[in-house]
Amino acid sequence: MLSNKPWHQSKEIPEIYRQRIVELNQESFDQLLTFVDIVADDAFDLGFIQSNFAKDRDAIIQALINHPDCQDMQFEIWDFPDPEMRFLMDEILKVLPTVKVQPDKKLILIVRGVENAIGMTGEYPPMLVDFNWVRDAYPVMVRHPMIFCLPDYAITRVATYAPDFWAWNSGTFVFKTPANTRDDAISQTLNASKRTSNCELPEKQERIDLLTRLLMEYTPSNGREETEEDLKTRLRVLNDLAIAHRSRSEYSTATYYLKQALDLAKDDEKFISLKANTLYELGWIQDDWGNKKEAIAFYQQSLELEEKIGDVQGKAATLHQLAGIYANQGEVEQAIAFYQQSLELKEKIGDVQGKAATLHQLARIYANQGDVEKAIAFYQESLQLKEKIGDVQGKAATLHQLAGIYANQGDVEKAIAFYQQSLELEEKIGDVQGKAATFAMLGQLLADEKGDFDQALNYLRQSLEILQHLRSPDAETVKEIIAAVQQMAGD
Repeated sequence: MLSNKPWHQSKEIPEIYRQRIVELNQESFDQLLTFVDIVADDAFDLGFIQSNFAKDRDAIIQALINHPDCQDMQFEIWDFPDPEMRFLMDEILKVLPTVKVQPDKKLILIVRGVENAIGMTGEYPPMLVDFNWVRDAYPVMVRHPMIFCLPDYAITRVATYAPDFWAWNSGTFVFKTPANTRDDAISQTLNASKRTSNCELPEKQERIDLLTRLLMEYTPSNGREETEEDLKTRLRVLNDLAIAHRSRSEYSTATYYLKQALDLAKDDEKFISLKANTLYELGWIQDDWGNKKEAIAFYQQSLELEEKIGDVQGKAATLHQLAGIYANQGEVEQAIAFYQQSLELKEKIGDVQGKAATLHQLARIYANQGDVEKAIAFYQESLQLKEKIGDVQGKAATLHQLAGIYANQGDVEKAIAFYQQSLELEEKIGDVQGKAATFAMLGQLLADEKGDFDQALNYLRQSLEILQHLRSPDAETVKEIIAAVQQMAGD
């Protein structure tokens, strides 16, 4: 689907930045100028601009449009960012008739954004299969030169999985990334003070996009040797990408990146800290999948490395996660002992976010033991810390748990209010698993205590839809609750 943001509203790239891109890639830019000069106006021809960052890509396009040799050309820039898009030809034929062709100018079509549909993993993406299938239709239906702007991995995948379409290619113009572009991306991702898991959904997607493009930059290609520092950065990018996808419950994608990181780190002493973090993240995912034995194994491996290098913060986090598993298995004393060890370490190093998370989990244990007063006190202390540091995901989780306590005490209105606050935060940051849980609890509460069966079913069905998408075993439980509420409504 075509983006609703027209080219003329795109952010103007400063002239000095455009000049820097051109100077760094003068040969490629000159070849691009030659391409647009020699292609015929009324015949299909195909070219590719290879650029890994959107800002650089747009600078190249703007430099091309503003170049004196291109003033007799009409450039139409189209965005197709939909990751689910399959039939690009259909989308092009929708917008091509709307183009107001300028007399006496050569029309050149520039396409951006299709890397989202091409994807980074998996064989034969549907869109590239269609590229191959309809490749002979392009010269007949389009009849204008086309330039695709793509990152390097996407161009490789076009050549690999759509070879017949790729055969139309008359030129691939490779643009190197300026060092300051990479540095800016690193400062906005790896070195950002705000954790990706706490970003609201649009910002989180922007982070993922930047991290993905950084991964391309730091993955060796075309015979380029990888320095130790480059490999370290690549490992950090892989871990951060995994955390970002895990925070959206995209566990398979997260695991894909973590396994890459684990293979790269191997047993190299220089990367022990990064390897420990990778094992920790793999443990988290296995825990969420319900594979407790595998999760414990990963956490124990992580803990051994953290103790070896004296990583106090990492050790505290891993003890926290292990405690959660033991708590869920009913080994409460072991869980409390691990939580207390974790809490002591976090207080020692001033890890406020970690302390808030451990207080939250201790509160859950006390609530399950029936010590409601102590549980509320721990939740409130956790909530204050999370508000102080802007931990949105943590705040949503604590509000959810407090709502459950108030519901059990019969304070229905307060419980509903807390669930609603939790839901708003979960929607902001794209915490789909959290949303599913909150929808389910709200649905049960409204049905049991308020008799509002219509709204209850609405919430429960939204929960079920998410859980089915995640392939969660909890979906069956929600189905049973829906059936019970429907029966109540019928009675």
